Amino acid sequence: MRVGIVGAGLGGLLTGAILAENGYRVEVFERLPFIGGRFTSISYKGYEVSTGALHMIPHGSKGPLARLLRRAGCRVEIVDSRPEAEIYWNGEREVLSRRSFPFRDLMKLNLEFLRLKFGRNRTLEEFGKGLSERAYLFMRAFLGWSLSVFPDQISFGSIVPIYRQTERYRGPGIPVGGCKAVVEELAEVIKSNDGVIAREEVTALKPGEIFGVYGKERRDYDVVVSNLGHKLTMELLGERYGEVKPESRGVKYTIALDEPFVGHTGVLFTLGMRIAGMNEVTNADDNLGKKHMLQAHQPLREGSREEILAGLKELREILKGYSYVIIAVQSYKGDWPVNRVMAGMKESNSTPYRNLYVVGDGAKGEDIEVDGVALGVERVLGELL
Repeated sequence: MRVGIVGAGLGGLLTGAILAENGYRVEVFERLPFIGGRFTSISYKGYEVSTGALHMIPHGSKGPLARLLRRAGCRVEIVDSRPEAEIYWNGEREVLSRRSFPFRDLMKLNLEFLRLKFGRNRTLEEFGKGLSERAYLFMRAFLGWSLSVFPDQISFGSIVPIYRQTERYRGPGIPVGGCKAVVEELAEVIKSNDGVIAREEVTALKPGEIFGVYGKERRDYDVVVSNLGHKLTMELLGERYGEVKPESRGVKYTIALDEPFVGHTGVLFTLGMRIAGMNEVTNADDNLGKKHMLQAHQPLREGSREEILAGLKELREILKGYSYVIIAVQSYKGDWPVNRVMAGMKESNSTPYRNLYVVGDGAKGEDIEVDGVALGVERVLGELL
């Protein structure tokens, strides 16, 4: 069976690699001069600066992405974080555990599960009003770091599946070689199975029993998988997508330090700040930077210059006394937000056409970032294999 994949982002490459391993004839189209989309890196001033995502997999070697990488036959080493996370509040740091919060916060969480069971689905902002200050600020930081959303933008019910996934698979891990190592290994699997990755822009799609993909010329496939999200995929079909879901936005700061700040491989959640959290990937793989490389993430409401300037001011306060240089400030606009669809806004991987599917950050499963992308890919594979 012939499969055409539009977009060599993580979702497209992951789908293509597993289908190629199962005997499908795979061709991938990518208009950019590099593969991986927002899940790769560019060498800059001696550092591997990621193009969008952090050099981190939410559930490390145990989660959905790691599971599918093994299924594809990829040789990717993932260093699980130890500790998984710390919290930074009022200038002090503490390893994150259940003991970090008052027992009454756990009781209020269980009560909220009960409310949900009886049909009361409040926003996390409403739920958070009843928590202790520390628990509320941690919830806000976790949402900003992992999903690029604010508590008033997502319901309690929407976060429950992600909470369950985190309980099941635990915390993050860092792929050795960063994001680029993952996508390069996926590309190698595709090529080793006689697949093709073409540096070519797709300008139109023509539905039918045999699906037409138009680039430099028309090519025909039994199945097409798009990594572009529903909106852009429908535009290639010459159609309008009905309900455009809200997207999430953020800014990532890449910082070079003379000495480590985080000092471990986990996440440092910064409570009560615009900056939601940070990680120091060179603690897992010192080849990612010639010195220590810190990545900090800040969710954005509007994506304004003022928000970013306020985040830079906070970074100066956090890193006071450290010798550092900010080597990249990356924010995304237009069709390159942090996520094409905000967490909690469900999108199917199916389309009105039986042989056209959508994967990637515009059609994630209910999990954090790239592990959510993997769950979406897994649903498509369940239809095709």
